[in-house]
Amino acid sequence: MIGIDETNIFYLLLQLSIIFILTNFVNSFLKKINQPTITGDLLVGIILGPTILGSFFPKIYNFIFPQNLVQVAMLDTLGWFGLFLVLLSTGIEVDFSSIWKQRKNALVISTLDIIVPIIFSMAFIYFLPSRYFEFSDNKFITSFFISVIMTISALPIAIRALREVGIMKSDLGFLIISALTINDIIGWIIFTLLLSLFSMKFFDWEIAIKITLYTGVFTFLALNVGKKVVNWLFSKVVNQDSDGVQGILAVLISTGVVFGLITLEIGIHTLFGFFIAGIVAGDSPIFTKSARNTVHNFVYSIFASLFFVNIGLKINFFESFNLFLALFITFVGITGRYLGAWIGSTLSKNIKYRNIISIAHTPGGEMHIVVSLIALSFGLLNKELFVAIVFAAILSSIINGPWLAVASKRFNYLESFEVLVYPGIKLEAQCKEQVISKLLDLLKLEYREVNILENVLDREDIVCSGLQNSIAIPKGNMEDETKTKIIYARLENPINWNSLDGKLTKNIFLILTSREEEENQIKVVKKITNFSKKCDEIKGLDELSTEKNIEDYITKILSD
Repeated sequence: MIGIDETNIFYLLLQLSIIFILTNFVNSFLKKINQPTITGDLLVGIILGPTILGSFFPKIYNFIFPQNLVQVAMLDTLGWFGLFLVLLSTGIEVDFSSIWKQRKNALVISTLDIIVPIIFSMAFIYFLPSRYFEFSDNKFITSFFISVIMTISALPIAIRALREVGIMKSDLGFLIISALTINDIIGWIIFTLLLSLFSMKFFDWEIAIKITLYTGVFTFLALNVGKKVVNWLFSKVVNQDSDGVQGILAVLISTGVVFGLITLEIGIHTLFGFFIAGIVAGDSPIFTKSARNTVHNFVYSIFASLFFVNIGLKINFFESFNLFLALFITFVGITGRYLGAWIGSTLSKNIKYRNIISIAHTPGGEMHIVVSLIALSFGLLNKELFVAIVFAAILSSIINGPWLAVASKRFNYLESFEVLVYPGIKLEAQCKEQVISKLLDLLKLEYREVNILENVLDREDIVCSGLQNSIAIPKGNMEDETKTKIIYARLENPINWNSLDGKLTKNIFLILTSREEEENQIKVVKKITNFSKKCDEIKGLDELSTEKNIEDYITKILSD
C-alpha cells in the first residue's frame, strides 16, 4: 500500500522552503522593475527543474526532487490547488454588475477580439509544418483549438499595466477592463466547451448540445441566484467575525469547490467553476477592497507561485524550445489580439483611443499558460508548442507595460484647467454622496439645470474612484463648460471610499470635464493617480493650510 511517511514530509518541506525563498527573492526584484511575478515563478521552476539543475547538477536535482510517485503527487496536488485559487482570484477582479451596465461598447470590442484572433491565428497556424501536429489526428481541429487559446487576454497583466501608467480609474481604463473581462468570460466558456468536446473519444452532437446548454444555464444561475446566496453567506460570516476576512475566505473557497464540482459534473473543466465563483463573490458589496487584497496576496504569494514553479519542474525547456515556433506564436498571438481590439474599437466608435485599447489586449500572461497546460495534459498540444505558448505569454506580458506607457504619453500634457479649493479646505461629511454634493455646491446656480451630482454618482457606482494613500478622484461631465475643473477638499473625518489599499480617504479631487474635452479626464486621472503613489508629495499637500498654497500646489502637479 502506497502512503505518505515522514520522509515524504521532509522532502516536501525542503522543496517548499527552497521554492518560496527563491521566488520571493526573484519576484521582489521583478516588482522593482515593474515586471509580472509570473516571470519569476517560471524562472525559478526552470532553474530548479530539469532545464538547469537537472541538466548540470543531476544528483542535487534528484535529491531535492525525487521522482517517486508519492513525492511528485504531493507537489502536483498543491500546484493544482494553487491553480484553482488563481482562477478564483482572477474572477474576483471581475466587477460583472458594473461591466454589464456599460456592456454596449465593451461587448463589441471583446467579441471582435475573439473572432478576429481566431481567424487570424488559424490562417497562420494551420500551415505550420506537419511535424508540429504529430500528436493530433486532425490538423484543422488542433489549429482551431490553439487559435482559441490565442484569444484569451491577460486581465491581471492589463490591470497592472493600466495602474502603472495611471489611467486605470478613467472612463477609458474602465472600458478596457470591461472589454477584457467579457473577453475572459466568453473565451473561457469557448475553451472549456471545446476541451470537453475534443476530449470525447467519439464526437456526439447530442452530448455536445447538452454540455453547451448546461454551461449556459449554470453560468446564468451562478451570476444571478448564486450571487445572492454568496452575498447572504458573506453577511452571516462578517457578523460573526470581527474582521470578516477568515469567514469570507472560507465562503470564497467553499463556493469555488461547489462550483468546480458542478462544472465537473456538467462535463466542462473544474477551473471554469472556480473562475465563475470568483466573479460571483467579487460582485458582493460586502467583499471589501481590503478583503480582496488579503485574498489576492494569500493566493499569489503562496499558491500561484507553486503552480507556475511546478511547470518548470516538469519540462526541460531547452530540449523543447524551438526559436522559430516561439517567435511565430508570439507574432500570431500579439498581432491577432491587437487587430481584434483595433477593429472592435473602430466599430464601437472609440477610434480616438483604439491604439491604447488594442495594446491593452495583447498580453497573454498567466491565462495562456494555464489553458495551454490543460491542453497539454489532455494531449492536445506537444511540448514544443506548449513551450512556445509559454514564451509568447511571458514576452507579451513583459512588453505590455512599456508599450502602454509609450502610447499613453499623449496624456502627459494638460491645458485649460481650473483648480478650486473648498472654502476653509476641510469638509465635514459622512458619506460619498455628501462629499460630492458639497463640492458641487461651489459651482453655484449656473449648474443647477444639469444634474451633475447624478452623473458623478452614476460613474462612482460603476467604478469606484478610490486610489491609494487616502485619495479619491470622483468624476463627472459638464454640458456647457469647456475648461476642466478640479475641486479639492480635505475631509475633516476620513471615510471609507473602498480605496485600492483599504485605507480611509481624506483627500478628494472632484474632476469635471466637458464632453467635448473628454480626453482631459484621462490626463487629470493619470496625473493624480501617479501623484497618489508619492508619499512625500502627499505629505507635502497635507501640510499646506491655505487655499492659495493648495491651489498652487495642485496646479503644479497637473502642469508637470
